[in-house]
Amino acid sequence: MMAGMTSSGWALENVGTASTEGSATYSADQTLIIVTGTRAIVAALQDVPVEQTYDEDSVASYNVSTTGELLDEIRNENGDSDPAILVNGRPITDPSNISDIPVEAIARVETLPRGSAQRVNGAAGQRTYNIVLRNRVRSATLTASRETATEGGWNNNKGEMLLTYIKGQDRINLTIRGARSGDLFESERDFIPRQESIPYSVWGNITPVSGLEIDPQLSALAGQRINFLALPHGQTSFQLSDLVAGANQLNPSNQSFYRTLRGSSRPIDIAAAGNKELAPWLSLQFSGRVNWTDTENYNGLPSARFLIPTSNAFTPFSTPVYIALNDPDRPLRSASSTKSHSVSAAFNAAWGGWRAILSGRWDYRHLAYRSQLTGSLVGGSTVASTQNPFDGSLAGLIPIGTRSTRSRNSTPQVTLDLDGPLFQNWAGTVRVSAGLGATWINYDAEDSSGERAFSRHEYLAKAGISIPLTSREEGFLPILGDIDLALDAGTVDLGRYGNLKRRGIELDWEMLDWLRFSAGSVRTERAIAPELLAAPEVISPNVPYFDPLTGETVDVTLVYGGAASLRNESLRSRTLALTANPLRKYNFQFDVSYSTDDLRNQLGALPSPSTAIVAAFPDRFQRNASGTLILVDNRSVNFARQQTEQLRFGLRFAIPLTRSTLMPGKTGLASSRRTPPLKLQVTASHSILLKNTTVIREGLPEIDLLKGGAIGIAGGQQRHATNASVALNRGGTGLRFDLRRRGASYLSVGSPTDPDMLSFAPLTTVDFQLYADLAQIFPNGRMAKGAKITVAFDNISNQRQRVTNLLGEIPQAYQPVRRDPIGRTVMIELRKIF
Repeated sequence: MMAGMTSSGWALENVGTASTEGSATYSADQTLIIVTGTRAIVAALQDVPVEQTYDEDSVASYNVSTTGELLDEIRNENGDSDPAILVNGRPITDPSNISDIPVEAIARVETLPRGSAQRVNGAAGQRTYNIVLRNRVRSATLTASRETATEGGWNNNKGEMLLTYIKGQDRINLTIRGARSGDLFESERDFIPRQESIPYSVWGNITPVSGLEIDPQLSALAGQRINFLALPHGQTSFQLSDLVAGANQLNPSNQSFYRTLRGSSRPIDIAAAGNKELAPWLSLQFSGRVNWTDTENYNGLPSARFLIPTSNAFTPFSTPVYIALNDPDRPLRSASSTKSHSVSAAFNAAWGGWRAILSGRWDYRHLAYRSQLTGSLVGGSTVASTQNPFDGSLAGLIPIGTRSTRSRNSTPQVTLDLDGPLFQNWAGTVRVSAGLGATWINYDAEDSSGERAFSRHEYLAKAGISIPLTSREEGFLPILGDIDLALDAGTVDLGRYGNLKRRGIELDWEMLDWLRFSAGSVRTERAIAPELLAAPEVISPNVPYFDPLTGETVDVTLVYGGAASLRNESLRSRTLALTANPLRKYNFQFDVSYSTDDLRNQLGALPSPSTAIVAAFPDRFQRNASGTLILVDNRSVNFARQQTEQLRFGLRFAIPLTRSTLMPGKTGLASSRRTPPLKLQVTASHSILLKNTTVIREGLPEIDLLKGGAIGIAGGQQRHATNASVALNRGGTGLRFDLRRRGASYLSVGSPTDPDMLSFAPLTTVDFQLYADLAQIFPNGRMAKGAKITVAFDNISNQRQRVTNLLGEIPQAYQPVRRDPIGRTVMIELRKIF
């Protein structure tokens, strides 16, 4: 048994920072209580050093609401994809168990080096994050915010309530949150409307039935050939002479008033989570969540052409003509409604250095989708001889069809994980881990083609071993530092869908106390999500789509849904990483990592229709007789393989500019109040994509995604990406800048005889937050205690990416407002802890 372990094997301290019951705020009246104790961590990680410690002031600099949001920020800064999570040193199986805890309840967050996650049955090559909570918290946190686009047209209102109770290892948290964002229409932005092939309008436009001329008699009156005609507004009968003023002009379609760049959304989330210590060696974690989300988009107007014959009593024309109309009284809508529920529970036991977790989880998701589209005119489009085509009644005859789909997914799961010491070798303790799991997926869907069902079981077995090779503490080859080797392997039985394999190897080398190197290789196969295999067919009409073969943006019908022929992915990842922490006093850390991925049978959205893509997927693109793209089957496809090489650098440090002080209270030291230090915190990372190639289908040439190739319509892959943040804060008062820069990328379009290249310009955006703990500003104000106000600007310079072709023109589908419809936003948030 390792030194410092209790008889139960937890080796935990009594986490005791600020053990006063009440609201855990960062206010200036916070009492400072210093408590000492041993390190709070499970036995498997007792000998693993802490890389970074985020104290309460560092946590405050992120200006986030919940623990989940904080971990997302830290994970993005570190470049971690799947870290293991501990709470008070004990592993949790479900991150949602802690995600809604308010950040004011956190005493500190510790990050442990790469490779440490595997010791607690986490993913190989990943870090571990240990969240240490305050010993006693009883609080109610209310948050309300309103975010508005500075260009107008869009806003987002949010509200949140968190009820938190923590006493030692026992905790429970209740969350209720909701939001409502509005519609943003094309007409509310500097937007160039699409040129429609048929000029529909609420007021009506006249086009010829055959040839290029509407009516020779009208052309004679106008003194020129009339190819199209805008009908006068507000009139219900005409003579030919009344129409000359609208010759060769068109009434606007006004579709942009009825198409959303960003649809409305209304999510509601209710959750409860907690932990109960049943015995010194046994605890129960539990969580439950219910979510409802409704979204709605506007897709333009129902439109149709009606034939006016010469026999019509109201026509002034001597030849048959078409009248093109749309109906603004019945805009086309698409809406989705999602309901999801989840329940989980886990028994976490520890004894004699061994740890076991028995967990169960059930997830349920119901999705209903409804879309409207212009239907077919029953009985043809010819206007009856006795009907006035100009009195406004024709638009009401345009049929609207509705297509509805629904899907349900129920997934129960049970897992058992075990880890502990096996024996002592020359350099330390050899530890092993093992796990068993079973998941049952039941998915059913329904659309116009009927019902479909999909079911699959996933039976998991895995095992791993961690072997110390050298050790300074044990005195075995201390000159080499501490070297650990970890191996793991696993298999998943999918029944009639085959088997998935996984195997990995990880080498961790702590050369010095402040210098660490890791290398790892993982081969894993991944099962396809049931939604990609059996989702119902969803049809979205009137979607703007850039056709690279013609260089035009056209309205197409997009088809989404499941594709039963998809194959499982196979991924091999290799990573080299070096981490240096030479100045722990300032949390200084420098990371450099090199990774390479080889992905086979890659799953992805259908690429844009280049010559190579059309050759690989000829049945996915439909064109009409004139060659105009009208339908795209956008269901997921498998690509043969994709290879990626990336180099990433990361830097972070925090410098206290002043010291924390105690302000004496009225009754002496017991009522003293802490003044937090003024702290500067800086983080930065830069990624260089050295290689990114793909082969769509075997036999087709390799596509270089860094040199104009693409497997999607969003553009090629940028080589450089930079993220940085600078925060200056004193406790819960401060300011923060976040910068994101994406390098240039390119997309080859067109045909072999008429090639073109789209250039995606570099884009730099800066976000700014100014936040204040009102209790620090108004220390004697009763209402200010526990209150915080934030003013935040996203994309403060209102930058949007610019996309141009070889002629310097901006394709309609790549207009800046399509790349970022919202633009700069300003948000005001008020937060109060009771």
